[in-house]
Amino acid sequence: MDHFQIVAHGCHFRVMFKTKGFSSNNSLKRRAVIVDAPDLPPEECEFFITSAGIADTENVEILKIEDSVLDYKELYKEIETSEKVPLTDVKGIGNGTAENLCSNGINTLNELINANPEELSTKISGISTTKILEWQVYAKSLIKS
Repeated sequence: MDHFQIVAHGCHFRVMFKTKGFSSNNSLKRRAVIVDAPDLPPEECEFFITSAGIADTENVEILKIEDSVLDYKELYKEIETSEKVPLTDVKGIGNGTAENLCSNGINTLNELINANPEELSTKISGISTTKILEWQVYAKSLIKS
């Protein structure tokens, strides 16, 4: 098997293992693992596949239905996105600026988004209100992704 592909549709996903030269004539060489997880967001699918430790070159053991029940809610505890993304991931915020923001009470993306740009720009030397507004827009996009 050369590689695998993660396909997400709504709350369902599958991993397709492909071989070179796949065609309808050799369809038996293609294998797929399909997982039905109605409460699992599509963006989290890769986490469960990679955490299972299955490399694309390994054979996948097909489990019996009673063995394949996965309590993913217990395995994955959601962390609020704004707390796990560092301020330095915002375009234009380096380590020094992040330290200045932290010393002014801005430690998370949500705190940056909710900050008053005019007030914050007076506390941090060399940072304009416009720059803070740009950071806030970028921080919002990081939380949504």
